[in-house]
Amino acid sequence: MKNILGIAVGVIVSVAVQASTFRVVSPDGRNELKLDVDDGGMAYSISRKGKDLVTPTRISIVTREHGRLDGRGASPTGTSRKIDGRVATPLYKKSSVDLAASETRVDFGEWAIVLHARNDGVAWRFETKFDGEITVTAENTDVTFPPGTELCYTVARDFQTGWESPAKIGPVVSVRPGHPQIVMTPFTATVSGAGVFTVTESSLFDYPGLSFFRRDNEPDRLRSWQAGVPDKVDVGRRMTNVKTRRPYLAKTKGTRAFPWRVFVIGDSPSDLVSSDVVYAIADSSRVADTTWVKPGQVAWDWWNGFRITDVPGLKTGCNFETYKEYVNFAASNGIAYIIMDEGWAEKLDLDKPRDEVNVPGVITYAREKGVDVILWAAWAQLMDREKRLRVFDRYAAMGAKGFKVDFMNRDDQLLEKFLEDTAVDAADRKLVILYHGIHKPTGLCRTYPNVLNFEGVYGLEQGHSIGGRKVVVSNDVNLVYTRMVAGAMDYTPGAMRNRAFDAPNFVKGRDAPACYGTRCHQLALFPLFEAPVQMLCDSPTQYRTAPECTAFITKVPTVWDETVGVAGEIGKYAAIARRKGDRWWLGAITNWESRDVVLPTDFLGGGEWKIEVFKDASDADVDAEHYVRQTSIVKSGEPIRAKLASGGGLAATFTRL
Repeated sequence: MKNILGIAVGVIVSVAVQASTFRVVSPDGRNELKLDVDDGGMAYSISRKGKDLVTPTRISIVTREHGRLDGRGASPTGTSRKIDGRVATPLYKKSSVDLAASETRVDFGEWAIVLHARNDGVAWRFETKFDGEITVTAENTDVTFPPGTELCYTVARDFQTGWESPAKIGPVVSVRPGHPQIVMTPFTATVSGAGVFTVTESSLFDYPGLSFFRRDNEPDRLRSWQAGVPDKVDVGRRMTNVKTRRPYLAKTKGTRAFPWRVFVIGDSPSDLVSSDVVYAIADSSRVADTTWVKPGQVAWDWWNGFRITDVPGLKTGCNFETYKEYVNFAASNGIAYIIMDEGWAEKLDLDKPRDEVNVPGVITYAREKGVDVILWAAWAQLMDREKRLRVFDRYAAMGAKGFKVDFMNRDDQLLEKFLEDTAVDAADRKLVILYHGIHKPTGLCRTYPNVLNFEGVYGLEQGHSIGGRKVVVSNDVNLVYTRMVAGAMDYTPGAMRNRAFDAPNFVKGRDAPACYGTRCHQLALFPLFEAPVQMLCDSPTQYRTAPECTAFITKVPTVWDETVGVAGEIGKYAAIARRKGDRWWLGAITNWESRDVVLPTDFLGGGEWKIEVFKDASDADVDAEHYVRQTSIVKSGEPIRAKLASGGGLAATFTRL
């Protein structure tokens, strides 16, 4: 993909000196990443405007062949450079990303630490240049926080997880100490008087993902923890079960760059929304031509259970006639795709499509209507490369445009290799990939732009068949400032059956799937949450009962020219504005606390605008489906004032006059 708009890299080489401290400072002078090297090893620290965010913390990698890489007793040399330019990003939350940064390479001979500082964050990583293969037995990438730091974080019980948990908020000491509790990345830290930062990673290839745990006697520190290479593995139809692991993290090339350890930094939580660190430092695209990669919305069957009840004579289910109705709905609303989720293949075997579904027929019918088809697959069915290529070739020849790969309940070295290999195999056949049942994104969407979505999120799937889970509503706010900082997320919004906090008991099996929170909360999620392929979770029937809301939803873009954090507080509320072309969209949500919000409109950049706004009705805390739609004129900079109901939201679009 020819997406470089012009990168100018100026290199300034320093004289080799016996230095103990190396610094790199962001172009605006606010963020500093420092590496101190002494006889005890090396330690990094991070500050913003001179105030500590991460206090000095020892780091190292341990290899079987070359021992501990920690700089102990070394005399490293530093080489610095300035990076400028922009990169075009047609499948992202912005049309282009500024690459401006300062970088210092601290060289220890056969290995180095690269320090990178941007205006929106800092990152560092190991690089090695050993002959042959190396075995990484441990990595120490800890984080030490200033006293009083508060975290917003999610946990898992072990290294086999769906990566879906609601966030917790509390001081570092609130993390329950010891294994088996894992603090997953990304997580966000608030340092009073200094700023906020999110810890995550980028360019995760052939190496396990980064997680953390806390020791009982360390109230202000999290220690890194990563999955070992699987040894004995049971492979089921859906997923795998790792029974034992080998005593090392990775066997890998001796000459390589390791993943970036990323710290996204801002003065406020809203600053995190517009950050680009993970994308900007990820490896550049390895796909020569991506003009065939198409973002867009998706009509989806699984969440709503094929409940199309307004088509006379239709016997709904996972069958050809029902899928035709999903296609009809997509075509009539300008929706790019349908997904054929679990059920189209006999016992999940992708070599055995069910006759009553008629996959070739659905694809042909959809193509005639201007709609494309993505097929669901359990990752266990694609682990074997020979089968994967056979499956990809077969359905690409039918006209399928991609695969949603599910149940990847790991982040060890072998799983990460699968992600890259599958992206390559799909790109060779012009197939897009959606990774579901997976950890957070790590920049793979830049390296392989045909990878459009990652899940790794506590989304609307939670409890849908029992009317939803109340914690989903409050957690939506936290997603903006934690999980979504790492990149796009497959949350699956759009429920049209909405329930107030004290809604009557739900009758599973009788009532259609539903969610807690107001209708406007659901509408707001479309401009609020980032996803190049955004699913509409509810059924065509439900959308047809709410044509005004459906018309709004289906016009919301899925990739953007500009993204701005407007206002918000972790755990309380969030508001984001996004621009596509000459139109702006705004989404704002609150937790279960109703609140009056004042939302600035400086992002409009001047002039007068027509605004169409959907906001909670005065009784939305009782009947969550009630809303008010209004149109008016607003001047740029003139704030929008609104009352968000309990579990509520606001969604708006702005058109220049």
